[in-house]
Amino acid sequence: MKKALFAVIFLISLASCVSGQSGQPLRVEIPVHTGTNPFNYIPFGENGICMFYPTSNDAGKDSINWSFVMLDKNFKELWRKLIPMHEDVSYLKGFSRNNVIYLLFHDTQRNTDGNIHVFFIYPSKHLITEHRSSIPDKADVADFEIWNEYALIGYNQRKGKPGMLGFSLMSGEKRNFDFTVSDDALLLDIAADTIYKDIYAVYKIQPSSSRNMLMVNVYDGSSALRRSVALKNAQEKRILNSAQFILTGNGTGFVAGTYGPGTRNRRNYDYYNDYYNYYYYNSFYRRQANYDANKDNTPVSDGYFTASLSSSDTGIMKYYNFIDFSNTQKYLNDPEAMRSRKKAEKNNKGEAGDGSGNGHDYSLDYRLLIHPVIASDGKYLFLSEAYSPEYHTMTQMVYDYYGRAMPSSYSVFDGFRYTNAFLAAFDSSGTMAWNNGMEMRDILTTYLNRKMNLYNDSSSIVLFYNANAKIAYKTIQGSSIIENTSFTPLAPKKVTDQFIGEYLSAIEPWYGDYFLASGYESLRSNNMEGNKRNIFYLCKMAFK
Repeated sequence: MKKALFAVIFLISLASCVSGQSGQPLRVEIPVHTGTNPFNYIPFGENGICMFYPTSNDAGKDSINWSFVMLDKNFKELWRKLIPMHEDVSYLKGFSRNNVIYLLFHDTQRNTDGNIHVFFIYPSKHLITEHRSSIPDKADVADFEIWNEYALIGYNQRKGKPGMLGFSLMSGEKRNFDFTVSDDALLLDIAADTIYKDIYAVYKIQPSSSRNMLMVNVYDGSSALRRSVALKNAQEKRILNSAQFILTGNGTGFVAGTYGPGTRNRRNYDYYNDYYNYYYYNSFYRRQANYDANKDNTPVSDGYFTASLSSSDTGIMKYYNFIDFSNTQKYLNDPEAMRSRKKAEKNNKGEAGDGSGNGHDYSLDYRLLIHPVIASDGKYLFLSEAYSPEYHTMTQMVYDYYGRAMPSSYSVFDGFRYTNAFLAAFDSSGTMAWNNGMEMRDILTTYLNRKMNLYNDSSSIVLFYNANAKIAYKTIQGSSIIENTSFTPLAPKKVTDQFIGEYLSAIEPWYGDYFLASGYESLRSNNMEGNKRNIFYLCKMAFK
């Protein structure tokens, strides 16, 4: 593989948002208010990008207009439409498939006309249709999928069973997928097999803080339950934090997810609230406005688990502790993590990478941002990013009833520190083939989002992320490191602009060798003291 190199492509301006001097690279820059994140987009291959965001235009009582803008691959606007929605509607998830873009919105306050909104966007025809349905009041969306003409919405309820709704985007016909379990369950993932017509739902039952069980329901298209499988080898004090079902063939697949330590104390954390208000909101609903970092009980993880599923395989779970990953000493910069690794090696009690789970777990206690599993060259790549909250201590003098001074200390939240990424490749049975990772440097932010990504050219893989106006990249081949981490700058539109700070930066594959970098930045002109402004940017990158 040639040396990883990202080059900024000269771009065509988007309306009045882009301007620049001749000879300088251009990119889209849109002014925003400090601390806001209104812009969303879905890459659409060579056909461009669909960008959508709430506008300041009122659309009637308690409603605002959302702008949907289609851009070509050079960021030139092709068309736009305004669609009114209730002010409490939130965008949750979107993806493109078969020349169509699907978007899911949830109205968390009222459902007079339906609290679920699914948008069907056909860019080549300049067509947007809106389809509504309803899930129970106060239910939280767990996942969204498209199965043939049906939208599938999985949801959880604090005081009730999980559920899944399917409704036709053509006729509006509804189908309910029942879960014959106790109320103490959480739906984690749904997957739809459009070829063999099966629908899979992965959920866990957790009777205590140290014990849980993972289940997979298999439904046919009519919503009838074909079978329910309890995955084997669930172990006490190993709590399952996330799960995805990966289809590998006709009725076959495997579950992959993350697990962490449990305790013997029943309900040492709020099982439902901590999952949604912290762990789940980070990557789906985004951070809540009333978030209190000092009360963050986000579940932590020690490693990955897998379990295969077929008509003859009952699904035996395998566990892979991050401490046993190759090269961890090269990309883990946490001293406590390294001490745990050395202790495991010394005692020879860590899991030896066979997935049996018979050894003693040495806990890294990482909070993780999970990526969807990617199929690539016969392997399935599972990527996650580790982070931890960071604080500093403040001390001030207080006075008691008698006027005597005494020091009082308290912690102040500084942000979330990204530390590294874990990457593992699995075969179709869920057995780990190799693992690797990448350090993430100098990233401290109060916003959480997935920054890391990967590019596979069949001989090597490049891991890369966007942070602090730089693209960091590292080339690997299986467990081997081909090239260590390097950096290339992401230049602002104007050469006189000085980078101050950023949040929600990201980079992802777009089409061919092109990638899309985005984020929010604070900039200041070197020529004007105190002239600070905040922008959202899109930048087209090429991999050479």
